[in-house]
Amino acid sequence: MANKSKIYLLVAGQTDELQRKDWLSFMPELGIIADVEMITIFDQPSADITPDIWLKLAQAIHSRADKAKGFVIMHGVDNLLFTSSVLSFLLANLGKPIIFTGPYPQKKLEVRANLINAVQAASYNYSEVGLMFGNRLLRANQAVQLKDESLNMFTAPASAVLGRIDFSIRIFEKVAIQVKGKMKFTNQLNNKIEILNILPTLNLKNLAKHLADRDGIILNANDYQDIPQDLMLLLQKVSADLPVVVWTRQISKLVLAPKNLILVNNMTWEATIAKFMWALPQIKNIKQLKELMSRNIAGEIIV
Repeated sequence: MANKSKIYLLVAGQTDELQRKDWLSFMPELGIIADVEMITIFDQPSADITPDIWLKLAQAIHSRADKAKGFVIMHGVDNLLFTSSVLSFLLANLGKPIIFTGPYPQKKLEVRANLINAVQAASYNYSEVGLMFGNRLLRANQAVQLKDESLNMFTAPASAVLGRIDFSIRIFEKVAIQVKGKMKFTNQLNNKIEILNILPTLNLKNLAKHLADRDGIILNANDYQDIPQDLMLLLQKVSADLPVVVWTRQISKLVLAPKNLILVNNMTWEATIAKFMWALPQIKNIKQLKELMSRNIAGEIIV
């Protein structure tokens, strides 16, 4: 046992398959791969996970980083992309892999293969927060969920595919992030943000009242080609001192936009929210926030 890699298996989110208290006796092959120690962080459904749980997970990993070769996090599909994206910022330059995995909706038996593969992936030398589902290891903060029934239920750009399962696991070392500099552990997130979706039914009068006690706004422009002018005027008048992140798939630049608007078109929706909540406590003004949001912190920028 002394010669085996130490892997911590953290449970964060309860489903039928994640309620087991005896994973090691249920899956003795895990003990062959590594010295695995299980810790329950959150024993409710993953749909109930909040920013407080994200911080608990980050703290649990940070406090054990010196002892571990890597970490595996069992997590339900709900909120998975948010949790994994947040950890990539809270634990920048950790120097250890953090691999998320779990059961498939309606396909509970496959969790066994996912968990074995995740423990193997956590035993290599690289610094990534990844997703292990099916036969691919993906960078979590560039992943999106697929709607089909494939075992590869997440996808990511080719440059964010970190490894693949053939007869054994292959880690693509040229793609995986290598540590540069010291670990940067952050234990703060600011969730006093207003998240808005552009819709024809958006009530701007009611919206103005909600913005009074917010520290920032994220506007989901999705596939819109432009931001409605009435909304643009509201953001300029009511929230001139608030940073407003505009997340979009289509808009490449904001014409005559107020200075507090920050365009994001090169990150996933989940990574954008996670990075914004992580960045807010660290900045003093909107100029600093723009610079931080544009910098590639944890491989989240999609080239």
